[in-house]
Amino acid sequence: MLAPERRTRWDFTVAALVAVAVLTVAAALWWTSDARRTTLTTAVGPNATSAAGSGSLPTALAEAWRAPSPATPVPLAADGRAVTGAAGVVAGRDLHTGAVRWSYRRDRPLCTVAAAFQHVVAVYQRSETCSEVTALGWVDGRRGPQRTGPVEAPTRLVAAGNQVAATGRRYLEVWRSDLVRTLAYGRLPTPVQPATQPRPDCMHDSMALSNPKLGGGKLAVVEQCPGERVRLTVQRSDPKEPDHPEVTFSTLLPGQQAQAIAMSGERVAVALPDPARLAVLDGQGKEVAEYPLTVPDTDLRGSPPGGLADVTETPTEIYWFTGSATVALDIADLRPRWTRAGSLGTGSEVAGRLLLPVPGALAVLDTTTGAQLGALPVDRGGYRGPVGTASSGGVVLEQRGDTLVALR
Repeated sequence: MLAPERRTRWDFTVAALVAVAVLTVAAALWWTSDARRTTLTTAVGPNATSAAGSGSLPTALAEAWRAPSPATPVPLAADGRAVTGAAGVVAGRDLHTGAVRWSYRRDRPLCTVAAAFQHVVAVYQRSETCSEVTALGWVDGRRGPQRTGPVEAPTRLVAAGNQVAATGRRYLEVWRSDLVRTLAYGRLPTPVQPATQPRPDCMHDSMALSNPKLGGGKLAVVEQCPGERVRLTVQRSDPKEPDHPEVTFSTLLPGQQAQAIAMSGERVAVALPDPARLAVLDGQGKEVAEYPLTVPDTDLRGSPPGGLADVTETPTEIYWFTGSATVALDIADLRPRWTRAGSLGTGSEVAGRLLLPVPGALAVLDTTTGAQLGALPVDRGGYRGPVGTASSGGVVLEQRGDTLVALR
């Protein structure tokens, strides 16, 4: 019988050295990982609910709280929460007090924050791209799906149904609710089959996304391509293969500039300057209507901020802020119903009325005719720029530049 093998002092020394090496490597990986630089604090206690009386039109408004939020292009509010984004932190706040109920912090710059499919979608910058994307629970901040992808910086998000699109001058993407990419369009950062992209050398001026339940899931892109007039391309937002676009139509528009405004069913509306007008095209790219607009041509020249027209959609109307006026579009055929000059944003509906930001007040408008029925004075101090609005739970939120202000 063989004698049992004995461990020597050297064996114990080697084992200890291996254990130290493993712990050292693990510590180094943790120290350099994103996990060490991420802090998530979820909400505790019962879920927030909207306050009673939230469907009533307020009789007066005063400032309740404010917070820095440069990463939210528009106010984000629902289910008793308002969401802010600043200095790498996304925070879910009590809608009525502004107290932070949950937060998600990373040591990276925030590119943008948006609401999509009952979640908060936060996009962080890595190197030169806005590539780190995380979905957070709206009420409690719990982390949901995540993705990494080469989205251009800067970028903006637009949501429709169970999809969200990220803008980009050369390259854009569409994701579904689990943040899996459904469409890659433009100049692919690392193309496997470059020939699958129809126009990789074009610049994207603006885009609009249709709700898959209403319009079959389509993306409209206004493109500036070398050597030709401005072009409108409409394609499926969820082709069979993400990097193989399935184009419904692509057509040249009159002139050199245009803005994609909205999509509804098989129709898409684009704004054209010189003279200012709104053209409506059908599902084959044929113009079916053209409407003159009583807005300055300067509002329609160039690209809208972030490549997205300032649009708010309700079940019956689409409100579009041109930069100096608000235009209400019929949601069925996209025809303009009325125009209010001198406004500061798209406004938000409360109790069947539109609260429209104007200098020194929120004007109360009839949604059908645009007639002003009253006004709620609002003191904005020295702020004179555009105002984004949202209403929820008896609170009106105003996005004034980099600051979110709650009014009650």
